[in-house]
Amino acid sequence: MTGTNKTVLSIGTIQDLLWLREAVLEHAGFKVFSVTDETNAKAKIYPDACDVLLLCYSIHDGVRARITKLFREACPSGRIIAIGDQHLQCPPTDADTFLYGVEGPEALIEAVRGTSESSGTSAA
Repeated sequence: MTGTNKTVLSIGTIQDLLWLREAVLEHAGFKVFSVTDETNAKAKIYPDACDVLLLCYSIHDGVRARITKLFREACPSGRIIAIGDQHLQCPPTDADTFLYGVEGPEALIEAVRGTSESSGTSAA
């Protein structure tokens, strides 16, 4: 296990996916907070509290927009990773990186570390 000192906020409505992502990332040394709703996500976002925001495809667009806006304001140096259930030609513009969910645990870890754009598509 490698210590990273990065804190990750993971939001999604599919509990099994949240647990899996949390287990993978914690094993890699990240501190992870997994939430299933907007209220709990907002409670975890405060100035410089999170380094990375994971947004699951299961989140509704309105919630995604509000959480993204709050995260950008509170954690301006943080990164947003959108996780999708299908390959996209045009990744979401509100995310820094897009990760196709079935790419596997290594791709998730690399995306969160920010060490490889090959695991996702940069959405600049």
